[in-house]
Amino acid sequence: MRNQGCGPGRSRGAPRKVTVRTVVAVLALVLAPAAAAGAVNISGKVVDENGAPVKGAVVSASNPGAAVPSASASSDAAGLFHFDLPDGGHYSLRAERDGYFVFTNPDLELDAGVPIEIRLSHLKELAESVDVRYSPPVIDPQQTSDSERLNNEQILNIPYPASQDYRNALPLMTGVVQDSAGQIHFNGGSTAETNYRLNGFDVSDPTTGNLTTRLNVDTVQTLEWDSSRFSADKGKGSAGTLDIKTEMGDDHFRFNTTNFVPGIAFQNGAYLNHWAPRLLFSGPIKKHRAWFHNAFDTYYSVDTIAGLPSGQNRARSFTGSDLARVQWNISDAQILTASFLVNIADSVRNGLSFLTPASATTNRRGALFLGAIKDQFMIGGGLVEFGFSDSHLYSRISPQGDQPYVVTPYGAQGNYFQNSTAHSQREEWLANGFIRPLHALGTHQIEIGSDVERSSLDQTLDRRSFNVVGAANTLVRSIQFLGSPAQFRSNIEVYGYVMDKWNPEPNLTLEGGIRTQWDEYTGGAPAAPRLAAAWVPAHLPAPLGGTKFSLGWGLFYDPITLGVLALSQEQTSVSTFYAPDGSVLGPPVYTSFALRTGDVRLPRFSVASFSAERKLPWSIYSRLNLIDREGSRGLTFENMFLTPYSNTYLLSNVARQRYRAAEVNFRKVFLSKYEWSVSYTRSVAFTTAAVNYSIENPIFSPQAPGSLPWDAPNRVLVWGWAPVDKHWFPGFAQRFIGETNLELLLDYHTGFPFTATTENGLIYGQPDGLRFPAYATLNLGLERVFAFHGFLWAGRVAMVNVLDRLNSNVVNADANSPQFLAFGQGQARAFNFRLRLLGRK
Repeated sequence: MRNQGCGPGRSRGAPRKVTVRTVVAVLALVLAPAAAAGAVNISGKVVDENGAPVKGAVVSASNPGAAVPSASASSDAAGLFHFDLPDGGHYSLRAERDGYFVFTNPDLELDAGVPIEIRLSHLKELAESVDVRYSPPVIDPQQTSDSERLNNEQILNIPYPASQDYRNALPLMTGVVQDSAGQIHFNGGSTAETNYRLNGFDVSDPTTGNLTTRLNVDTVQTLEWDSSRFSADKGKGSAGTLDIKTEMGDDHFRFNTTNFVPGIAFQNGAYLNHWAPRLLFSGPIKKHRAWFHNAFDTYYSVDTIAGLPSGQNRARSFTGSDLARVQWNISDAQILTASFLVNIADSVRNGLSFLTPASATTNRRGALFLGAIKDQFMIGGGLVEFGFSDSHLYSRISPQGDQPYVVTPYGAQGNYFQNSTAHSQREEWLANGFIRPLHALGTHQIEIGSDVERSSLDQTLDRRSFNVVGAANTLVRSIQFLGSPAQFRSNIEVYGYVMDKWNPEPNLTLEGGIRTQWDEYTGGAPAAPRLAAAWVPAHLPAPLGGTKFSLGWGLFYDPITLGVLALSQEQTSVSTFYAPDGSVLGPPVYTSFALRTGDVRLPRFSVASFSAERKLPWSIYSRLNLIDREGSRGLTFENMFLTPYSNTYLLSNVARQRYRAAEVNFRKVFLSKYEWSVSYTRSVAFTTAAVNYSIENPIFSPQAPGSLPWDAPNRVLVWGWAPVDKHWFPGFAQRFIGETNLELLLDYHTGFPFTATTENGLIYGQPDGLRFPAYATLNLGLERVFAFHGFLWAGRVAMVNVLDRLNSNVVNADANSPQFLAFGQGQARAFNFRLRLLGRK
């Protein structure tokens, strides 16, 4: 008999080498239930209303009347799924994914060799869809990543402030906060540490890395954030990837409009203070083959700031966007999509507050042009896609005049000292391949892809000198600027990845991948491994039975933005200090930035996480998530050449950063289309380099550790909407109540930290050692759906900040000011009205 274990150089008694693959295979055999003899393999495909594949849909088959599915599976990137049934016959089939309507067929004959096609429709409020069921939160046993998702209904129904902007909906996700400056932060990271993608393409600002893209909020289908354990196909941002997906037309012509009636205010006379008209138009170019969708929106607002003199207390802003998309199903196996996005922005008296009067504000203009095309086709059961996008951004910041700018203990005076113009551009090429599932000790889904980005920045920063005066109105410091105002930088980034998603058995998923990246400035980074697993034990007793456990670890490298690279071409600031009698105190102090080519490396983060998900009694979805995000090689400026009169700050990889969080969340969908969510987060966001140096207003204190400016150790978030019962009201009022929903948002978190400084540019106390008061807001809304002249309408009245709390977002942080620690009013109590045309009844 042949000895399979013997070979050249090995005796029969020698121990065998035990490989990782062998161990995992044995575990898979132990954990997997025995396959039933004569099992029938069922396969199919999940697509949306336009025939595009739907990834991550959970498909389950049950015996009629049974409470537990006989089998289930999750669709892959090509929309394909398969599972084994004990035998063929009649089953109840169900398919669901968050952001889509539920698909059910109570009696469908399933048999081997007969593929199934399931069509899921995106979740949206249409006149013909008022009686369908929304997908509840789904526990997908084959999903390893930790994802947060907001669908179209959640974005439109929850009464968050400034709801005309989808970016203001992002803090509705657990783990996302909006700081006092309005910037969004994911998992304790800076805004630039998250990658933002619109329909698959990078829309992060090439200069800052921020999300500046504006869209009609009605056209946003889903906001999906992979926060941890995300696959190697993503990972340009260590704090996660935000995928913004927008609508496409279908075989019906549709026309929707929102807020076409302007708002009027009566403060010091009547004036137009708010108008946010939005328009959607979509339909078929050729039925069943080609469609178009156009989303247009504008936003005009006049903000009145309390405490400023009449005529100098209002700031005006106007923004507009238009997104045009087309999709052509060239065949059942090939889909071509193209889009073009335009953004424009114009604001007058930007930054107006009790510390920044009208004369010290700036006027800002900006524009964005983004074109993209993608070709997606199926080959042999797999999926291949190629894409290209080209974006151009323009911004202009100008002061109100050329009067001298003065910083006082009570705020700013005169006209702002900087006048800037910037142009940036990005070209992106991408290619991704999803190989047909392979079967070896289970099922393997292999993906491979690459992404190439070429970006450039051309900007001019014209600065004038300005002065700092003390409480006695005596000159304390003057700042001048030397050097060229022009800056130009370009960069090329190349990314590649390969990954394998392995299912040894239906309830166990193991995922491993490698991501590589290279850029023109720092060179190549070491390969970044990603490992993740998801397991739903089949035989655990209550209360653990049916619980999904997920864990993972990975390395992530953050890109360096063009704005950071351009600091090597910054001007030099010259600070001169004065005694109370006006005499000069010593020679001036020079401050400059420096970057050494070849010395700078990409910041690296190690991210580990664990989560447990379970459906509780009464169909309540629960989730516990633990995350540890450790950053090293972070970019910060060190004063490497310290002399009494010269500060040269060198960009170095010496900063360390830590974010740790424990999150618990409960969600429920009830009465088919209503939902509530409650969550609590305990977290800490810390860095060893909390001092933010700048040329414009130099800080002369040494680098020091401290909290990150968006650290919020405690946060409670509650949101939802529910029907108003007519029987709560007298009979004569019931017909006016109609179909009315009560909408709610409650958000509380610890106040954000900030840094106080002296008039001489020294830090007062510790960096970020002070905090704003705790933030708490309660928002309520009533929305009624009604028919009028053959059309279906929805009207909402909402109150923001019902309790009228201060919720300050600005503070006097000048430690020498008599008004030190005076906090300004944030979002005051306000009412807003929204009217939507949903379509023909």
